[in-house]
Amino acid sequence: MKGQKVNKPYRRRNYYINKKFQSRFIIRFCLLVILACVLFGGLIYFLSLKSTTTSFENSRLIIKSTADYLLPLITLTSIATIIIVGVFMIVVTLFISHKIAGPAYHLEKAVEAVGNGNLSLEVRLRSGDQLRPIADELNDMIKKLNQHVLKIKNMASELNSFADNAEAAREKNNTANIKKTINEINKEIGCFKL
Repeated sequence: MKGQKVNKPYRRRNYYINKKFQSRFIIRFCLLVILACVLFGGLIYFLSLKSTTTSFENSRLIIKSTADYLLPLITLTSIATIIIVGVFMIVVTLFISHKIAGPAYHLEKAVEAVGNGNLSLEVRLRSGDQLRPIADELNDMIKKLNQHVLKIKNMASELNSFADNAEAAREKNNTANIKKTINEINKEIGCFKL
């Protein structure tokens, strides 16, 4: 076993890729949990305002409005729910936002590289990541650009060869080939809107 390379599964090291986006994403979901708890508690309190409840407290029979009786229970339940569900919501939204922010980061870097002239790259996303259709379209675009640039490069090389031959032989036939190749280059360049 010594000297053999063991393939370890990819382990995520950084959960915050785009801190601003992911923080806003998490805060919005947590605010929804808080709003839901406050709304639920408020509705129960409001609906129980017109009823009364009897209870025994310290061996005495007490009659009070149901709303006053439930208010401490609603408050404690809402706070506990906000804390428990909030923690789970933070963890879940962190992982969900990572599947969006990570691919967005990779796409941003790929677009920057293509803008700088790198047509040899391929965008690869993990299997569960979002934005895979956009990555596939970007890869198709890179392949098409690569084909156009390769054609232009080949025609420029051919044109250079014709020019060398034309200088040596001073033939009109080579001039026609040069013009034909220039037209083909212009046609390829015409595929791009500048």
